[in-house]
Amino acid sequence: MKKINLLIALLISIQCISQNIDQLYSNYFENTREIPYLHLNKTSFIKGEEIWFQSYVIEQNSNKLHTTTSNLYVSVFDEDGHQKEQHLIHIKNGIGYGSIPIDSSFTQNNYYIKASTNWMRNFSEDNSFTQKISILSDQDNTSNKSISQDDFYEFKLMPEGGHLLENTVNNIAVLIKNQNNKGVKTKTGIIKDSNGNSIGAFNTNALGFANVNLAIKKGEIYTFEATLNNGTTLTQNTNVPKQIGVTLNTKILDDYFVLNILTNIKSLNILNGKKYRVFIHNTRSFKNIFFDFNNTDKNYVLLLKKQELFKGINIITIFNEKNQPVLERLIYNDLEDVSNQIKVTTSKVKYDSIQATVTNYSKEKIFLSSSFLPSNTKAYNPNNNIKSQILLQPYINGVIENADYYFNASKNKSKDLDLLLLTQGWSKYNWSNIFNNTPTDNFDFENGIDVTLTFKEKLSSKQSILIFSDQNNLVKEIKDNQSDVKLTNLYLKKDSDFNFGLKLNGNTLKVTPYINYYNYSLKDVFDKKKLILNKNFEIKVSNFKDLPSNVTVLEEVILKANKKDKEIKPYGAATILTNVKMKDVLIPSGETIIEFLKFKGYGYANDSIHPRRKKSRFVRVYLDNNEITNSLWIIESMYTNTVKEVYYGANPGRVNEEIHIYTLSPQEYASKKNQFSTVKIPIGFNQEKEYYSPKYPSFSNSTYKEFGAIYWKPNIILEPNKTITFSVPKNYQKEAKIFIEGITESGQLVSKNQLLNFE
Repeated sequence: MKKINLLIALLISIQCISQNIDQLYSNYFENTREIPYLHLNKTSFIKGEEIWFQSYVIEQNSNKLHTTTSNLYVSVFDEDGHQKEQHLIHIKNGIGYGSIPIDSSFTQNNYYIKASTNWMRNFSEDNSFTQKISILSDQDNTSNKSISQDDFYEFKLMPEGGHLLENTVNNIAVLIKNQNNKGVKTKTGIIKDSNGNSIGAFNTNALGFANVNLAIKKGEIYTFEATLNNGTTLTQNTNVPKQIGVTLNTKILDDYFVLNILTNIKSLNILNGKKYRVFIHNTRSFKNIFFDFNNTDKNYVLLLKKQELFKGINIITIFNEKNQPVLERLIYNDLEDVSNQIKVTTSKVKYDSIQATVTNYSKEKIFLSSSFLPSNTKAYNPNNNIKSQILLQPYINGVIENADYYFNASKNKSKDLDLLLLTQGWSKYNWSNIFNNTPTDNFDFENGIDVTLTFKEKLSSKQSILIFSDQNNLVKEIKDNQSDVKLTNLYLKKDSDFNFGLKLNGNTLKVTPYINYYNYSLKDVFDKKKLILNKNFEIKVSNFKDLPSNVTVLEEVILKANKKDKEIKPYGAATILTNVKMKDVLIPSGETIIEFLKFKGYGYANDSIHPRRKKSRFVRVYLDNNEITNSLWIIESMYTNTVKEVYYGANPGRVNEEIHIYTLSPQEYASKKNQFSTVKIPIGFNQEKEYYSPKYPSFSNSTYKEFGAIYWKPNIILEPNKTITFSVPKNYQKEAKIFIEGITESGQLVSKNQLLNFE
């Protein structure tokens, strides 16, 4: 019996012999990385509909929502990879939402939606989001061109770890796909040696995957022969095996991954005494296990306890004694699934609508989006759900067809997922890049849009420029003696109005600057390798026309308020704090709010405000009810004509003194007797709007039941053990499917679909 050297790996931190790999790896993944995901309401559309979507941007190092991303570019590419249009989406705390009209300019059958950021261009690895969408046609676009059967299939053999080793048992992955990139199940599969003798068998599953443990003899080439259900026979030969080296053969048990590192007799003396490293990593963290080869053992077994591995993808790389990567394998360690803690129930309210209730039974806050479609829908076929986009795609080379399948909560797909990872070979992260090409900040991390205003003449000391925009909730006064004025980090809405005025001697006159914009578009490209070319398939339906441009607005809830608006004032405003309305104030010492506060007895030095009359009291400062005590630079250039009122004084209930500053709203500012020029801003973030239902000609025909939409509900925010209820139109449907995607505060992902009863 052969002796096996068993290493029980507890995966604790072990002191590295060489820190080089560890440091280079840490440096390569040090910078924040964004992973975007778009939840589309569906993937097949009729002209006249809109693509509704919610954007999620995940921070790869934490796997949580990216709190600092703001500019997400959503581009539409045609079948030739040419950019058709681009939309800028405002991301707030990791989430944003928008829509894209499907109008008459969508003339092709298929388009591709891509989401990415400017910052992502700093990295060699592409973590952008891509989804193919189809536009329904009443024309038969199927090509009648004759295609050889051999052109229809892809047949690959991939050894675990990356290569075959002679005189060793090798684990070989088998992959067969058809012309539509779909896996093909074999009828029979035979393995033959070079003499034509049958030495084994294999059978691919419905995904086109299989694996075979095959003892490879010295110099032998083997033929895999697959017969499909349509009678087609495919063949593929193995590569020439290596004579010296090591290989991998991984097994999955209930609580362990069994990692077999194998070698052959010819390699024993060469490997004897050499120290190899097992490097387990996931771009965020890593662990090292070291072991020495001897001159007798050909099999080294590592038991990797699942409980002590990273959750999600684990990349296992074997390094030789020269710190060169020689083998690699991806494995997936199951995560906790919170999808079953999200429940949707319905109740009848009116004859034409139902009440949908979403309940969060988990222990943390959760962010969701949901699409309601007819129960027989064929229009919802995303290649990724949020789980596959975040947990799988960042580690895999190439396009994975129907990646969401592997994270379908309805069934256990662990075996299928492991076969997928086995066929993918090495991870997306190239070790040559990790060792030699640490990412540099060549592209900015964008926050909003920058604007440069150019005036014909410089401002004098008595002049200032007044800017306000109701749609952007912006009021600003600028005093600058330069002809060019730069405004940064603005969140401008596309096609919104900006008003400009020149203030002089108490009057405001119209002035129109020349405007340059920055950080509002991305020169994006589309990798044609991501084109999913269905050679003999197009969506075709009959008896339908493009939807009319007029739409049906869904029922809205109108909130009524008293005629007299309720003012929000600080605690003690009526009896303790002093109130000054700025319209009644004449300030002899200056026009900024800082100068006003100095006039009222407050000192300002070292970025802090203190009372001159009292030595030890601390002042807390609030701007529009938000505390800015540690960010007083915000009000340093704020002018009093943009301020509505100020409260100040000692607050005994809160020990310290307080200053509360309230600014004018754009409407209040515009109501002053001033003259402004108006400029429509042609660029900016997409304006968010409420979902509306297209005017479908019928809710009972097959086109609507298979490709129409019922409702779209984004921006669902649920606290632990809380519910949200909203009205959903029935559209004469007896039942519907709801597709929910989302993420919790801690980064746990939600993806589920559910059949709802509308009766």
